[in-house]
Amino acid sequence: MTEPATTPSRPVVEVTAHGADPTGRRDSTRAVRDAVAAARRIGGPVTLRFAPGTYALWASSAQRRELYVSNTVGADPRYREKAIGILLEGFDDIEVDGGGALFEYHGRQTSIAVIDCGRAELHDFTVDMVQPTVVELTVRETGIADGKPFRLISVPAGTDVRPHGRTVVWRGETDPSAGEPAWSGEGKLDYCQVLDPRANRTWRTDCPLFEDVERITPIPGGLRVGYRAGSSVPDDQGLVYQLRRTDRDHPGALVLDSGHTRFHDVRFGYLHGFGLLAQSGGDLLVQNCTFATREGTGRTTAGFADFVQASGLRGHVLVEDCRFDGAHDDAINVHGLYLRVDSVHGDDLDLTYPHPETAGFPQFSVGERCEIVRVDDGTVVATDVEVVRVDGPSGRDHAHDLTHMRIRCAGPLPDAVAASAPGELAVENITRTPAVTVRRSTFKNLPTRGVLVSTRRPVVIEDCVFSGLGMAGVMITAEAGSYWESGPVTDCVIRGNRFEDLGGPAVLISPVPFPNRSSALHRNIRVRDNQVSNCVSWPHDGDASGAEAGNWIVDATSVDALTVTDNTTPTGELSVRLNSCPDARVNAGTGSPVLVLADADFRTNSATQSGR
Repeated sequence: MTEPATTPSRPVVEVTAHGADPTGRRDSTRAVRDAVAAARRIGGPVTLRFAPGTYALWASSAQRRELYVSNTVGADPRYREKAIGILLEGFDDIEVDGGGALFEYHGRQTSIAVIDCGRAELHDFTVDMVQPTVVELTVRETGIADGKPFRLISVPAGTDVRPHGRTVVWRGETDPSAGEPAWSGEGKLDYCQVLDPRANRTWRTDCPLFEDVERITPIPGGLRVGYRAGSSVPDDQGLVYQLRRTDRDHPGALVLDSGHTRFHDVRFGYLHGFGLLAQSGGDLLVQNCTFATREGTGRTTAGFADFVQASGLRGHVLVEDCRFDGAHDDAINVHGLYLRVDSVHGDDLDLTYPHPETAGFPQFSVGERCEIVRVDDGTVVATDVEVVRVDGPSGRDHAHDLTHMRIRCAGPLPDAVAASAPGELAVENITRTPAVTVRRSTFKNLPTRGVLVSTRRPVVIEDCVFSGLGMAGVMITAEAGSYWESGPVTDCVIRGNRFEDLGGPAVLISPVPFPNRSSALHRNIRVRDNQVSNCVSWPHDGDASGAEAGNWIVDATSVDALTVTDNTTPTGELSVRLNSCPDARVNAGTGSPVLVLADADFRTNSATQSGR
């Protein structure tokens, strides 16, 4: 037998050989940059390797790029430049071997960016921020002293909080080169969510900590907040208030215009701004990664917004064997984009990015295909239309108008396009829609959803655990007219998962409200072999927790060929609500009894509704 040819070993660049300090005492940003430059000079496959240890990376030393990315700050000129701690740009094949190291970030920045690369593999390291941009206050004790209510509040070590009259001032870490804090704010900031660590539940709410204050006094490890006589006595002992500003000025990590990027065995202890964002590329693989705070930090928040977002990818999004715990929005969100049609000139369409958080990058390339729909009901006006010319922003500068572009389609377009009113239609790039697989992962302590998906290529969500989320476990949507994130979903299976104690149903299929019509928006969605307990209908009023919440497995609007079968609940029956779901098939099979609430478009018969 002929022996297989051996593969030459990859060249290795050691970051310590370029001056990076694994003790964390010195800023390693420029040394890592030099090591990356050395790796680029080698060309071909190359490995960038870190020795075990801690590497300090300061925003003031970071490379900067003018970049425009989805779901951040749109075209806001204040945030054109992104500071990037570790920038991997233009590699054909780059591996980052973290060696178990901690990448410790100082100041607001994107932790690591993969831009214009063919293949990239990043593994075996931890990302964290020394002083996160979310502040946390744990109510340690409540009571009444001298007839006046009070709270004793703890904050994580390193938090810079200073009483200022009847409120407080928060200050981020001060950069020694700039002499200014990375960020600052006052009182309850702009946004609040609360974690109940005893119940493992997180929800969005207002912050009451600084209302009716008489006096704030610093104490070891935190604050004593005294309230005016007659104020209500606090009853929130043990709760953790998480406060932040709302400007998503950076993606926490970024993959941009790259072919195949894989993260594995990485811990994301804190991601500032907007999570791990992959945009306008090919494949994204996230395997055996942990999105949760590091033990010993005293913190509970690991993500300023979403944890993983894929926007306009063409390949496969694979997330497996991961843990998601403690974000301020969805754990996973996979979508494309709708652009609004402002005017039509023959086969030319003038388009606008209508959502304020998304603008400035090219949403179409020549040769890609698009679909044109009505904004009010999702009706397809034209599909599989080739784009033959694009005039729009580059995503890398502001030389072009950042919110407008013009595309030319391979016509002729239907008369309904020419006759449309401004804003009546929207366009989706259907080339940039990935397949999605999410498996063997856990989701908890999120105020919103575990997985939000809107892509027309195959979706599989299997063998996961969704526990204690504020909304649905899985949400399938299409959002022309609101967030302008695309759909529809045409091939999806959700199987073998466990959904428990959710503030919404296990699966919510909820496009922007569409009128009832014979043609459904989504199709071919199968929900089977899942376990469900204490999941509520949506929307709902009041407390959504506890056994009285119900066992809602599916709440669906506008789905053709929906199948819900062989699902179970420990007690009672499962609930399914259907709205404009022609030809749905709902039955118990080998599972628990099912109660179906349906509108007139659901054609009921004994075969489709066994079990009730």
